[in-house]
Amino acid sequence: MKRIILFAFVALGLAACTPKEFTFIQMSDPQVGFLDTTPGYAQSDSLMKLAVDAVHRLKPAAVVITGDLVNNTADSLQKAIYKSNIAAIGEGPRLFELPGNHDIRPWTEENHKAFLEFNGYDRFSETIEGCAFIGFDSCCIKDGIAEKEAEQLEWLKKQLEAARGARYTFLFTHCPIFRESIDEEEDYFNFSVPKRKEYLELFKSYGVDAVFAGHTHKDYRSSYDGIQLITAGPVGSPLHGGYSGLNVVRVTADGFTANYSSAPEAK
Repeated sequence: MKRIILFAFVALGLAACTPKEFTFIQMSDPQVGFLDTTPGYAQSDSLMKLAVDAVHRLKPAAVVITGDLVNNTADSLQKAIYKSNIAAIGEGPRLFELPGNHDIRPWTEENHKAFLEFNGYDRFSETIEGCAFIGFDSCCIKDGIAEKEAEQLEWLKKQLEAARGARYTFLFTHCPIFRESIDEEEDYFNFSVPKRKEYLELFKSYGVDAVFAGHTHKDYRSSYDGIQLITAGPVGSPLHGGYSGLNVVRVTADGFTANYSSAPEAK
């Protein structure tokens, strides 16, 4: 009997130590109104509803929206459509939102303040099931706003330091550091070469596992010295032969996988 009881306690202890499996969803670029000539932005509204339906079906622990919430921040209808669809997600998953270049365009104090009034924050740092979720604003980096970037970088280093020992460290931003290669040509859709090397070396030193981005309206996958670089296609209108969808990220005891698929097919 004692041996049976001992085995029972060992089994309970192993179960308690087993990391919990969970799912989170990355949405990017709902960009309500972009390439949408339908009355009342019906197309954008429909694509967002499909994404929200996927959230209800998959019941993730978190939803992270990596920027370009609307196409034109001066358009009250676009903002209303975005807000109503996000509200429909409900209180189940944790919700995190980041600015894209269409949300703060260009990066000025006035535009930044307007985004904060719309969204409340431009970065976040939370822990979910032992995993660090850290989101930062790529707009000030891309636009070369030195003072704002320096302030954010100091904050980012503190969050990364606090995340040491996390099960996984996941970073989120709008503009990808690069799409396919560290040496690819600088353009509208990536960081400058000096900036991408600066940030990736920083992330490497803190053991970051993945950086999730959007902005390109097409999904890309790459890596840098063990860091996965995962760029999601759009919830809204696609570009470059991409398609509308979302990333479903499954975190298990053995690792994590990110699968980009159209919202109706997300599993």
